[in-house]
Amino acid sequence: MNKLSVLILPCMLYSLSGHSQQKAVITVNTAETAAVVPATLHGIFFEEISHAGEGGLYAEMVQNRGFEESRIPAGTKLENGFLVPTPSKPHFMLQPQPSDWKLEWPYNSQWPAWHMETSGNATMQLQLTQRRPLNEATPNSLQISISKAEEKGRAAIVNEGFWGMNAIAGDVYNLSFYLRTDNNFKGPLTVSLQTADNKILASHTFTGTRHPLWKKYSCQLVPAQSDPKAKLVLSFGSGGTCWLDFVSLFPAKTFKGRVNGLRNDIASLIDSLRPSFIRWPGGCFVEGITIESAPNWKNTIGPVEKRPGTFSPWGYWSSDGLGYHEYLQFCEDVHADALFVFNAGVSCEYRSGTFVPDDSIAPYIQNALDAIEYAIGPVTSTWGRVRAENGHPAPFPLKYVEVGNEQHGPRYAKRYNVFYDAIHQRYPDITIMASMGIGDVNKHTLDSMKKVDMVDEHAYKDAFWSVRNFDHFDKYKRGRWDMYVGEYATNAGVGAGNMRAALSDAIYILSMEKNADLVKMSSYAPLLVNENDVDWPVNLIHYDASRSFARISYYAIKMLSENKAAVNYPTSVNILKDSNPAPAFSGGIGLGTWDTQAEYKDIKVTSSNKVLYENRTGDWTFPRGKWNVSGSSLAQTAEGAQLLAMLKGHSFDTYTLTLKARKTGGINAFTIPFAVIDSNTYKRAHIGSWYNSNCVFESVTQGYNVVDITNQKRIKPVETGRWYDIRLEVGKEKVDCYLDNQLIMTYEPPQQFFAIAGKDVNGDVVIKIVNGYDIPVPAIFQIDGVADEAVVTTLKAGSTEAENSFNAPAAYVPGISVIDFRKEWQAPPYSINVIRLKKKL
Repeated sequence: MNKLSVLILPCMLYSLSGHSQQKAVITVNTAETAAVVPATLHGIFFEEISHAGEGGLYAEMVQNRGFEESRIPAGTKLENGFLVPTPSKPHFMLQPQPSDWKLEWPYNSQWPAWHMETSGNATMQLQLTQRRPLNEATPNSLQISISKAEEKGRAAIVNEGFWGMNAIAGDVYNLSFYLRTDNNFKGPLTVSLQTADNKILASHTFTGTRHPLWKKYSCQLVPAQSDPKAKLVLSFGSGGTCWLDFVSLFPAKTFKGRVNGLRNDIASLIDSLRPSFIRWPGGCFVEGITIESAPNWKNTIGPVEKRPGTFSPWGYWSSDGLGYHEYLQFCEDVHADALFVFNAGVSCEYRSGTFVPDDSIAPYIQNALDAIEYAIGPVTSTWGRVRAENGHPAPFPLKYVEVGNEQHGPRYAKRYNVFYDAIHQRYPDITIMASMGIGDVNKHTLDSMKKVDMVDEHAYKDAFWSVRNFDHFDKYKRGRWDMYVGEYATNAGVGAGNMRAALSDAIYILSMEKNADLVKMSSYAPLLVNENDVDWPVNLIHYDASRSFARISYYAIKMLSENKAAVNYPTSVNILKDSNPAPAFSGGIGLGTWDTQAEYKDIKVTSSNKVLYENRTGDWTFPRGKWNVSGSSLAQTAEGAQLLAMLKGHSFDTYTLTLKARKTGGINAFTIPFAVIDSNTYKRAHIGSWYNSNCVFESVTQGYNVVDITNQKRIKPVETGRWYDIRLEVGKEKVDCYLDNQLIMTYEPPQQFFAIAGKDVNGDVVIKIVNGYDIPVPAIFQIDGVADEAVVTTLKAGSTEAENSFNAPAAYVPGISVIDFRKEWQAPPYSINVIRLKKKL
């Protein structure tokens, strides 16, 4: 066999219960080889989103340590509680149309994350001031005016950290701050870690703190007991005025013991993935909310108190403590190559989209060249010398750069060409990546590019996209460029990252590995999420101030990466079909709308010329929406999502449903539920989806969780006020949907069992299998020249809804077993499997 082939088996999407057991015949041809699988295939992508760095990977425990987080970002103004661009500028993708973007300002305090606490007769006043700043990068300081301080009273300011501070008994925490005072303040000043009810866990008192100039103070705090929600308290022992700036609290135990380092538990989880590369710093972060506020790597190196910080497009300030140097150091520490993304003179098109003109991008090109020089230039070069002065004379492992993020189209391509020429001329060994926007490789962009090393495709898909599109990468023409899947995730219909997501992600990874002649690199996104600031529903590693865990997809990526083949073998999967399958779509029927008003009438269900149900409006129940019953018609008149009427007391298996439908208002058109289990669980035909331009079959769970189970298909918009004839022909294994007697779409549940195989660097045969069915699938292997004993690594769950959690962080992790390969092996239900066999000598 020269090509991998897969025979498609119609089967239930969620369940095969009631079906007789089926067998999968997996044929692996070890006499031939297919694509070489690059060692670079699996990497990671870090972006400052959901407090991934601040309050996450970066180990700093004080939030707003420099009192700068109430600053309005450059290129914006505050208008009615929203950030808006100033002055008004055209949008890069829509020029000359101006940007109408705005972002709700997240802060309602002049000193976010800080507050004062007083008791007794003590009084305090707080004020931000820019008088006599510590340095230009941190112009604000906190002026603290204390009066009537007394020994038994409390005059203190408190930092709550990032939703608490994790104080661990016996661990060392390094505290530092800058302070200047007037002549009235005699001290002392006591710093302490305290519980929420003010119990002292650790403290240190500074005396002799009266000093008119800025002075740095430091100490170590060692908690006597643990508290995952501790707070930092600075208590002032006398009246007077103090000015405070750059308060920092760091655990001594950081990843690899680095000063200004990374939180050990989170960094260790990343390290355990053994990423071949790390992409940084974005993502939307590298674009900025406006071009003026976009990050600049030069502001993120050197002393941390001289880094001005960057406002993340995800709505909070980053201190840039985890800067360019720390990123490169982390790459080196985990033995990963660096992939640096730089701004192309354009801000995020999903924010303001502001930009600099084409004739003004020279500084951006030079900035990119300087960044490369900082990473790999000799110590005799300008920026290589700065790197050496920052403690790292040897070059860092920078191998890749990317021109912008998610920009696309001819305007971007024109800029890319200029960047490419300048970088390639100076650094011909650096791989230069081209953005393709969101979605597939963009021909509209590519056609205007002169030379492309690698394209960056982003793939955020629903729970069943990968099973419907296992051949996605097969269809790309080879030859001109390689592919990097820079961001991918199953992010719809998968809870907060359940087993269904892991199965889908694993199938997607198999499709990439199978096409390793094209796909050379990939990275999941988002990587990190603080549970107190969730922007996207699914993220790979979760944490709060004291705990962390990895979701099931993390372990799927890890086990598939650790068992990566060096070269693929031609492999085929043949599933022996049940000769008499049970009906796949048994259940009730319904009517529905989504942000639409519609009327339905003449509803009839028939099977083999027998009428099973004919329109009786009294047989219907109305879980959601506002339904009016008039004669034989049912009209839904409310706004809202997933509005539903259900036929009571009827269940069908194979049948034909006919009805008439008329749109009376709203933005979509008709939804016709079938295979209805209850008011929260069903499938449906959606006619007039995606703003009344498409049709699609969908799955609904938990009432409002909607996922496509077919690809969207373009149709003519449904006209308001016109009656349409709708027909669903529901067979055992297929559903056809007709509109005015024209077939517009078909649903056949796709295959849920996939396998690929290859040979690793040691010569072992590696077979990777995903079983998405809810029953075991016996597997018969047709493969020559391998040992009888095999080692199997399996990641499985009893339900697609299963998830890891803080309370059960390792509930679903891979397990290892040994099997006799001569005997039939069963792939467990809902499982991801790696089988390793030694080749016979």
